[in-house]
Amino acid sequence: MGIFAVGTWSIRQAWVAAPRLVALAAVLALLVAAVPSLQVILMASFVEALTGAEAFTDVAAPFAGLVLLIAFTGPVEAIAGTLQWRVVDLVGLHAKQQVAATLATLPPTELADPVAAADIEAGNKAAEEELAFLYPFVLSLLRDVLSVLGVFLTLATMSPLAAVFVLVSLVPMLVASQRITRISSKMWDDVGKLYWRSRYLHQQLVTTAPSIELTSLGATGQISSMVSSTIGRITDRKAQTYAPMLSWRLLAGLATSLLLAGALAALIVGVHYGPAAAGGVYGVMAAMAAVGSLGNNLGQIVEGGAPFERYVKLLGMRREEHPSSVAGDALSLVVAGVSHTYDGNDDPSLQDLDLRIDKGRIVALVGVNGAGKTTAVNSIVGALDPQEGSIAIDGRTRQDMPFQEWVGHFGTLTQEFGRYELTVRESLLLGTPRQDVGDEELWAALEAANAASMVRRFDDGLDQQLGGQWDGGAGLSGGQWQRLSLARIHLRAAPIWILDEPTSAIDAEAEQDIFRELQRSKADRITIVVSHRAWTLRGMDEILVVDEGRVIERGRYDELLGAGGRFTEIFAEQAG
Repeated sequence: MGIFAVGTWSIRQAWVAAPRLVALAAVLALLVAAVPSLQVILMASFVEALTGAEAFTDVAAPFAGLVLLIAFTGPVEAIAGTLQWRVVDLVGLHAKQQVAATLATLPPTELADPVAAADIEAGNKAAEEELAFLYPFVLSLLRDVLSVLGVFLTLATMSPLAAVFVLVSLVPMLVASQRITRISSKMWDDVGKLYWRSRYLHQQLVTTAPSIELTSLGATGQISSMVSSTIGRITDRKAQTYAPMLSWRLLAGLATSLLLAGALAALIVGVHYGPAAAGGVYGVMAAMAAVGSLGNNLGQIVEGGAPFERYVKLLGMRREEHPSSVAGDALSLVVAGVSHTYDGNDDPSLQDLDLRIDKGRIVALVGVNGAGKTTAVNSIVGALDPQEGSIAIDGRTRQDMPFQEWVGHFGTLTQEFGRYELTVRESLLLGTPRQDVGDEELWAALEAANAASMVRRFDDGLDQQLGGQWDGGAGLSGGQWQRLSLARIHLRAAPIWILDEPTSAIDAEAEQDIFRELQRSKADRITIVVSHRAWTLRGMDEILVVDEGRVIERGRYDELLGAGGRFTEIFAEQAG
């Protein structure tokens, strides 16, 4: 990505985040940029005054100018620096908000893609650690360019050749920056997947459920070693860029020094070795400092080009936003010939699934682990793109409507239900886009999920913070978390419910109450249940037995149990 694109993006984002601060910082940068030129003029005037001076009054004016300039420069630079870092914070906040907004539009199918996941991690890492810091470098670069141009114009009045040497001294840094961009870009291509792996491993250490299991296995040290190893690989890959980058910077620095030495020689000759040369020499030295600073800032911006590309690529994944909403009704769900084979597998996980469910009916999917039930569920809700077949709601397929509209038909409770450590109210409201949900509706949803008595015991009721890691937070059991997840589904009131082991962590008595409520209210919706418990299947309108990716039996509970087939093999012991 070109320096111009990176620079303009940085300034534009800074302006969006804090226009007044950016405007003030720009004014201060212009003032600081004028300092080297003013120093040349005042120094030349001061030296010339010294030549024929007989009293202090003869040099008082240029001397006072130099003193005021020196006194002015420090405070202005300090103020400008403070403003810059405030803008950095705001730009970083804006970049992270853009990443979050982009991720919110992506379907699960894209988030699960390994290539997309690496791109997402690289772009997210850039937003968190790199991009905000480009702004001060861009502003400093502009200041340095203006400083060099100011010195160029000032020296041109003394020696045009010296001025040309100063201007040309910018070229080596520009050439080196292009080479460094290529090196940095290749490095970022390589580390994206490593950053993703590092984040994943780190999450296993800090997320409650996996960390408990890892601790019980004594495996936290192994995961920690994997994190360290991955970070080490990232560091090593970055280290491979240092030598070639340094070589280009050294060559650019050497060429710049030779050009500025030529500027000094041309200046001294151009003023015929007169006293004005002192001011000119001071100007060349100021230009040398500005070019050095410019090279450093340019290098930082160039190195930021690769992360910027990843950030832009991530934002480019953003889908068209559609208002989140819950569909009002669905009369039928039809699955026709759906098949899917996961990458790396020869055998299909799901093959030729045909299913029709009308409103008011509850259908169960049963089978041993790995039979294909979860693949079927994920295909229906849109978390997976099946390779064959179609899925339609009231005659409209997923391709006929935006993704957000499709998922708006579903209330889904998965086996790995979310444990959102928010307040009870916030956790429940995740299930609905409505802004007008009253406490009565929240309590009704909790009652339907057999969770109201639990919440009433909390000191803060609906406003109780969940999660023992937070100050005053309530720790919950797996069953309590599952009840809250089910309450979210009730509050959402979507026309199609998919419940994958909805009571797996709940005691038998509460489970009976929950399934009685599902049967009582089934006329309001289409319901799909995945269950391994025989008694929960007795009231199902139809049961599909899935085995090795195929539906091999269909019927009601008593029919299947008496048929002596696969259903009988799985549930005979429980039924007995």
